[in-house]
Amino acid sequence: MAKKDGKMIGLLSPATVDKFLDMVIQNTPILKYVTCPKVELPTGSYPVVSMAQYKTRGFSNAHNSTGGRKTVATLQELNAADVSYNLKELVLALVVQDSYVEDMATTPEKMAEMFAKVFAKDLSQVLINGDTELILADEDNPTDRELTLMILDGLLKQMSGDGKVVTYGSSENDVSKKIVKLISGCPDDYVANPDSKIFISPTDMTLLWGEVTTTKPLIKERDGGLYFRGKYELVEIAGLPQNCILFGDMTGLLAPLGREVYLETQRYPEARGYKGVLSVRLDCNIHPYINMRMLVAEPEEPEAPAGGE
Repeated sequence: MAKKDGKMIGLLSPATVDKFLDMVIQNTPILKYVTCPKVELPTGSYPVVSMAQYKTRGFSNAHNSTGGRKTVATLQELNAADVSYNLKELVLALVVQDSYVEDMATTPEKMAEMFAKVFAKDLSQVLINGDTELILADEDNPTDRELTLMILDGLLKQMSGDGKVVTYGSSENDVSKKIVKLISGCPDDYVANPDSKIFISPTDMTLLWGEVTTTKPLIKERDGGLYFRGKYELVEIAGLPQNCILFGDMTGLLAPLGREVYLETQRYPEARGYKGVLSVRLDCNIHPYINMRMLVAEPEEPEAPAGGE
């Protein structure tokens, strides 16, 4: 990193970038389940493969088929598609006070880890709740969170836009009932897929535990994980809204991270510390054949006009 006018500014080395992005991935829970490659180009495509329905081609006997015995089976094709991406820039500003550095004997590695953890929180919010058409609470004074979410369309908006949803009504008034409705509304391939998981918000997970204590056991513990009815692993994802539950295999979500990472630091006397600005590029796109569905509320029916007209 080059030093210019008292500032540390520049592109991190490839080895440093790889270590930093690894720390980001480790501290962003959702990235452990999606396809998250480190890419070189700002725009491009990446292959994300989703298996077609399982099929077999048998061999007919000559005595019961006019076509005779088939000697060659047709090769099955995968539903493969290169998912295009266009990296957007996500900037994080952070102030590190002298007392933190001195009192805790912070090393450069610890500082990088702290940046990665803070950045991971913003990254997780964007990947889940990003919305380029977000309605601002105050048009004249957008918050930092609103500006961050408007960088790209996240998982929830893309799932809803592509119609990959299962609706629930007023009768599904418990979390367990919502989960059952979601699973029952998914294709058999998702239900039988051993990689299918239930992704749930911390709020819904807390409510589900309350239901477990008052009804028959719904959650089983196995190998350090929690499983709904002993079959589907429950995964808490911070940032998921309440009643927004996902079921299936999340590897169909492509979340590429750019290998170009910029870091600039400078002295910040007013705060008795240093200001650091981190610039990382990313994108979020779902595969057209993603094996996952999202639970959403049934749309409300419009009220009848006055007078019965």
